[in-house]
Amino acid sequence: MSPLERWSLHLAASATAATGLLDGLLRGFGMRLGEFGPEPHPWQGAAQHLHILVSPLLVFTLGSLVSGHLRSRLRKGAEGRRTGLGAALLIGPMVFSGCAIQVATDLQWRSALVWSHGLSSGLFLLAYFGHLAVRGLLSEGLSAVEGQGG
Repeated sequence: MSPLERWSLHLAASATAATGLLDGLLRGFGMRLGEFGPEPHPWQGAAQHLHILVSPLLVFTLGSLVSGHLRSRLRKGAEGRRTGLGAALLIGPMVFSGCAIQVATDLQWRSALVWSHGLSSGLFLLAYFGHLAVRGLLSEGLSAVEGQGG
């Protein structure tokens, strides 16, 4: 994987995870009592919009990685396959549930999709960071940043 692909993935994953976590936290814990009852946090709409705007970047980078990096690694039988393959298998449920949340109108379906999206996204992040740790990329990347004085 080229450095451009690697950093594109890391930036897209970070931006998508940060905006998704912010949206989820504001939805779950940001409700406040207004004059006429509970109302959403004022930043919740912006967090949701940012998440919806940056997530296609992650989908694009993941698609290019699956076609290149993952396919070549599976052929070679390289170590770290389980964590990378685990993350790759979670892409479908994560993306499908995220898109379906936007169009679901039934409250039960919507609730199930929200839980599915949160669970698959959380597991994806665990597998993603696990893959970086197994491959030694996490400590390697942190060492490079520390070596640059920051």
